[in-house]
Amino acid sequence: MRCSRIEGQHRRHGFTLIELLVVISIIGVLIALLLPAVQAAREAARGLQCKNNLKQIALAAHNYHDINNCFPAARASSSPQYGHMVTLMPFLEQGVLANAFNVSLSGGFADPGNQTVSTTKLSVLLCPSNPVQNTIRLRKSSSTGKSYGAYITDANGNFMMGWVCDYWVNHAISASTIALLSPGGTAPDPILKGTAPNMAMVTDGLSNTTLFLEHAGYDKHYVKGVGWPMPETDLTLDQPGAWGAWLGWCAFMVQGYSNSPPPTNASTPAGTACAINCNNSQGVFGFHPGGANVAMGDGSVRMLSTSMTVANLMAIVSRNGGEIISE
Repeated sequence: MRCSRIEGQHRRHGFTLIELLVVISIIGVLIALLLPAVQAAREAARGLQCKNNLKQIALAAHNYHDINNCFPAARASSSPQYGHMVTLMPFLEQGVLANAFNVSLSGGFADPGNQTVSTTKLSVLLCPSNPVQNTIRLRKSSSTGKSYGAYITDANGNFMMGWVCDYWVNHAISASTIALLSPGGTAPDPILKGTAPNMAMVTDGLSNTTLFLEHAGYDKHYVKGVGWPMPETDLTLDQPGAWGAWLGWCAFMVQGYSNSPPPTNASTPAGTACAINCNNSQGVFGFHPGGANVAMGDGSVRMLSTSMTVANLMAIVSRNGGEIISE
């Protein structure tokens, strides 16, 4: 009897296989429920940072206007080449960087003498939701497809590099898209058209006109959220060398797209079915699930929804179209 009691006291207890499987299943369900919430919280934080970036850039443009009685031109200088972000640096608390950029060098944004500035990463110009955050090799050509032009190198054959920018301005509005929406119509002007664009020219109202827009993903070509490397045979994306670097001409011609744009190796004609996050060739494009963020002419920031119509997009990116924008 004593031995029997001792054996009973040392009997081991544990999970059965079924109990273990049930526990694992419950943990799996909890993880499946928790991950989307965590991802949503992270994207919400990234979205807020993106909007804050745009707010800072818009305020810089307003401060520039206060001093110069105009906004910076979309293409600040064509000879040597450099873009509007160069002129905004002192107003983004980057005066030291602005002073380091030598505007007299013939190579402009891609000159070897400006590589220190060109390869400086500026978080305020990068959306944290963008998976493509890197430097790019620079080219001078602004042509598309096989006419990209050779990469720029220094005397030792080293590639000229530059950090990308996710927040652009529109220097033009697609006449092809306007013609599809209104046959015979002419494209209105974007907010920064001209050498000294000012607030008085925005007859549509500053709160109704975009100033800075997400145009992200360089130097990959993104169509409906899917990205490809950009081979020389890709005729669909303006090469990013002269346009994608923050020192360069970060300005694009806004257009609408069809719902089935070709991925690569084909042209991307204008369309009227898709307005936001369709194509980062000439489209308003961000990596937020609900749309893309923009800064308006009055300095406010908003998200343009993926459900926005092309007609409304064309209206909101123009300063003097006289359109009625239906929300």
